[in-house]
Amino acid sequence: MMLEQITFRQLKNALEETQHQPRTLYSEAHSSEKWKRIREDVNYAEFWHTLEEKATHVLENPVRAPLFSEFTLFGDTGDRAIYQKQQDDLFVGIPMYSMLALIEDKEEWKTGLENAIWQICNQYTWVSPAHVGLYHNDYPNGIWDQPLPPRETVDLYAGMTAFTLAETVHLLKDRLHPWIIHRVNEEIHKRIFHVYFNDPTPQNWELKTNNWPAVCSSSIGATAIYMIEDSEKLAGMLWRVIGVLRNYFSGFDEQGATPEGPAYWQFGFSHFVYFAELLKERTQGRIALLTDAKVEAISQFPQFCMLSGGKVVNFSDSPEEVTLNPGLIQRLQQYVPTLELPTDHYRMRPVIGNWLDVTRLMLWSLDSEPSISASDGERVQEQVFTGNQWVISKVKDAEGGMTAFAAKGGHNEEPHNHNDLGHFILHVDGDNVLADLGLGVYTKQYFQPSYRYEMINAGSHGHSVPIVDGCRQGFGKSYRSEIVHSQISDDQVHVVMDLTKAYDCVSLDIFTREFLWDHSVHKAPQLIVRDRVICHTKPESFQEIFISCIQPRVIGAGRIQMNKVALLYNSEQWELDMEEMKVDSHYKIGTPFYRIVLNRTRMELEMLSEFCFEIGE
Repeated sequence: MMLEQITFRQLKNALEETQHQPRTLYSEAHSSEKWKRIREDVNYAEFWHTLEEKATHVLENPVRAPLFSEFTLFGDTGDRAIYQKQQDDLFVGIPMYSMLALIEDKEEWKTGLENAIWQICNQYTWVSPAHVGLYHNDYPNGIWDQPLPPRETVDLYAGMTAFTLAETVHLLKDRLHPWIIHRVNEEIHKRIFHVYFNDPTPQNWELKTNNWPAVCSSSIGATAIYMIEDSEKLAGMLWRVIGVLRNYFSGFDEQGATPEGPAYWQFGFSHFVYFAELLKERTQGRIALLTDAKVEAISQFPQFCMLSGGKVVNFSDSPEEVTLNPGLIQRLQQYVPTLELPTDHYRMRPVIGNWLDVTRLMLWSLDSEPSISASDGERVQEQVFTGNQWVISKVKDAEGGMTAFAAKGGHNEEPHNHNDLGHFILHVDGDNVLADLGLGVYTKQYFQPSYRYEMINAGSHGHSVPIVDGCRQGFGKSYRSEIVHSQISDDQVHVVMDLTKAYDCVSLDIFTREFLWDHSVHKAPQLIVRDRVICHTKPESFQEIFISCIQPRVIGAGRIQMNKVALLYNSEQWELDMEEMKVDSHYKIGTPFYRIVLNRTRMELEMLSEFCFEIGE
């Protein structure tokens, strides 16, 4: 059923027609036989062993709640990690003891679960300190200097907490103390339903098209499905949720790409799938959102982003390595049969602490392996995503090795934006040799533009794009690119981007970047990058920047080697400078990258620059 075409009457009728019919929700989780198979599966043996060890340890050494001084760190210093880790440690008891209680009816697991639920319900807020002022459009200014606490909101953490609690109570209500069930209902109504449904003021994230509307609205909708029996009331609640999900879908282009990349694709889209499957069960198949025609294109986007060796196309705030939930992919294969199951490098393993993802990983992965695997794909897989202006081309050799090229356009106020128009990645033998630095460390300052774009991770000076007459790319929707030509043939991908509007440079009239990616079967792949700059006054400087994860070696005039990749340029036109950087991210500290800087030696009103990246044996 098309998300755009569903009407309120259809939704209301479907809920009312099935209100009194026998039904189960999250039916797989009710199967004791499935849980037995999961417990006996050797692939999960280490997970269950670690889970039981940790559960026993927490029973004997209860986790303390986060302190007020940890909560206010975000406002005082910008740090969000210390409080969040403590909150995660507190929350982990719910999925941990829920899973153990479903496998084994032991009193200690029941006690652990009830205590964990009680502790979470005792928290002043389920909202992260980084998000308590999210309703302010000028976030993050004006949050921490207020004399009164901010208006209650629903953020990612509050939504997922409610979803997890509602699902846990639904599955284990016959074993839990009635006061626990009452407390969960009371807190969810107060913190989620009252905040969201009793106030028509939009939540900030309802206006966005990133992962937030998917995670938040899907979590709220799923919670309502579990807790609201009255079909008319539930229909009104879910209608607001569906309106937000329509907005979320609008953030994908017609080919299914999201500018947030594969990691945030999974975070947002997985929660949409979890909600859609619950709604399908609640309406006994009458409302099936995953049959939407756009679901096919969206589902296939991450398989374009998967490269080799665990690496992905990681534009924007994406880590260089991303794993996908195989249970999620297998469930999507029921609707998109051509979808490929990721190879082993890209398969998420179950981890303690995330009930929603881990239970679906296990319960939806139990059936026989699908016949289509990413390793069985064609030699060449490529796409120009014209809406969000991503270009991806992947080529396999006879031995199964992969080379790949990806480039990015769009605008410089995208979700999790980097100023990176015209930037590109070149992937060879498991490495993003020409690389993207990925996300920075998530602090308050990182999400303030005046600070963010001075950081090497997000500023254009940390990407493989030029600095024109001393000007970097600017932040904002007006700084944009345009694909003026794109063509995919049997042996080549040819793309031309107009990057003139990416720069606020008074001397610049025209700037185009041309990519010619040649992957003929008869020769080694190569990438040619041509930049054409026209200025109305002679610029004082022009720099070409290239970012690599491999230490570059100068092996001759105009030739730089990075493992199998050689960069060739006209040495008479350029002076070379190279620097090593230690780059911090949300996941790793001090990762080495290398910044190749080529300074144009002679300034002219019109300059044509050509760089060839040859891939050798």
